[in-house]
Amino acid sequence: MFSYFKNKKANKRRSEYIEDVKNFIQVHFVRERAGERYKYNTLSLKTDPERDACNEWYEQHDNPSKFGDIVKLYMSDKSLGMDSVTSHYQLQSSILNDDEISKGDAVAMCLGLKLNFAETKRLLKSAGHALTNSYEPDLVVRYCIENKIYDFEDVEYFLSSLYETSLKDLV
Repeated sequence: MFSYFKNKKANKRRSEYIEDVKNFIQVHFVRERAGERYKYNTLSLKTDPERDACNEWYEQHDNPSKFGDIVKLYMSDKSLGMDSVTSHYQLQSSILNDDEISKGDAVAMCLGLKLNFAETKRLLKSAGHALTNSYEPDLVVRYCIENKIYDFEDVEYFLSSLYETSLKDLV
């Protein structure tokens, strides 16, 4: 009986976030624009403290490039075990040795490590993935990361409520 009330309370809290998530997507969603006309249409920030701190962290750790090595360094720095990083999500420790990691698993690892957006972008890049502003489920993940919502169940709730998808299905 207690779990029923706990889930009911969690779902009420999650449903209150849904409008924020929808607004975030409306503001950040960009349709892909290919072609010569848009090739110079990029905007980069002059300074970003999170990005600068992330770059410093990589430099201090000799610029690792392999996904598994980076995850192990984050786990070591944050004194986390694999079970605490992957709790409530079906990730195997073998993911750290895989050459090909699915986007969903890579995102789940970022959530489990509680990485900020700059760190997430860098770790996803090492696995050959990215969060784009032209794929709405990616914006849901970005919203969660930027707002420090790292609970897998919350992220899954937003993805399934808005797009009938899950972390495992991210492309």
